[in-house]
Amino acid sequence: MTNHPEPIQSAQPAPLRRAWLYFYRSLQLKCPVCGQSPLFGPFSRVRSLHDWYVTLPGCPRCNYVYDPEPGYFLLAFWMFDYGFAGLFGITLFLTLYNYFDLSMLQVLWITLAAITVFALLIVRHCKALFLAMDHYFFKH
Repeated sequence: MTNHPEPIQSAQPAPLRRAWLYFYRSLQLKCPVCGQSPLFGPFSRVRSLHDWYVTLPGCPRCNYVYDPEPGYFLLAFWMFDYGFAGLFGITLFLTLYNYFDLSMLQVLWITLAAITVFALLIVRHCKALFLAMDHYFFKH
């Protein structure tokens, strides 16, 4: 009977589990590090479009800075917000064009209006997803 040492358990979860954890926290619009503090102010305090977009300065619990530098979230807009809005617009356009008896002008106006609203609604989640991905790949 040999006495083998116990394998050392890492304090960090497995990479795939950690990725899902960050993704889940981004869907909840919570801090990617601790998962407790919100990324944005409460909806009841949104008075303008600027309030809707701007993240809080950082997490009061773990001191993680949400917006470390000017232009930090530009990639979030270009990659996620415009990408998801584009996919949504293409899907909506093809659905309206193929399954509804609408003129091309009606299809275009409905699609453009829907894309605009959709892009404004998902901007918070796009920022949260970008923040989670940034924290996953580059620990700060």
